[in-house]
Amino acid sequence: MQRAGAASLILIAGAIAAGLSGCRHTGYTNDSTITEPGATSDSGEVSISKMGGGIDVRDAPHGANLATMGGDIHLRNVASFAKVKTMGGSIAIDHATGSIDAATMGGEITIGQANGAIKATSMGGDVRAHMVGTSSERRDVELTSYGGTVTLTLPKDFPMDVRITLAYTKTAPRAYEIIDHVGLEQRESPDWDMSDGMPRKYIRAAGRVGSGLNHVVIKTTNGDVILKQE
Repeated sequence: MQRAGAASLILIAGAIAAGLSGCRHTGYTNDSTITEPGATSDSGEVSISKMGGGIDVRDAPHGANLATMGGDIHLRNVASFAKVKTMGGSIAIDHATGSIDAATMGGEITIGQANGAIKATSMGGDVRAHMVGTSSERRDVELTSYGGTVTLTLPKDFPMDVRITLAYTKTAPRAYEIIDHVGLEQRESPDWDMSDGMPRKYIRAAGRVGSGLNHVVIKTTNGDVILKQE
């Protein structure tokens, strides 16, 4: 990666590291339930920060703030909010009824069912998210991967304004595409862009469904984007 791209990675890595260092260490677990004293804060949220190793939480009815410097994070059921960060591992959130903010420096992110806003960023893995529930309140979605496929599944009646950017480099091993079930308008840049380090072209897609209440932004580099409804 050339200078501009490397600088972007350093800035993002620093932001994630800062988020990890700011987490309060109130407990840890490698089991399916929270058993360590102090793992639940005074506000009722599950708050766990570790220097290394996986985190596995079964239930967080008042929210979760989870961080590890190296390991997978599995959050099974969470309400209110979920803030989840790892410097080297995958993230899986099975069911969430509040907002999600998830970031990993080296792994996949899988969100099984979400009924709130989603922000998910992976520096080197696929991102998969499944939005469920009604659309009476705004629930924005922002999914980013710097080296993987992004898949988003939405309810059929989900009103949204969609913006998708797929970048592929000159050395990409194959052709990538945006696959959508909502009829977005797609355009591909004709020339190689040199402004972000390695030469790259862009495929962009945009469109509106219904009122456009929810803002959906998806970005990836050297990966497909799949947007589907069910």
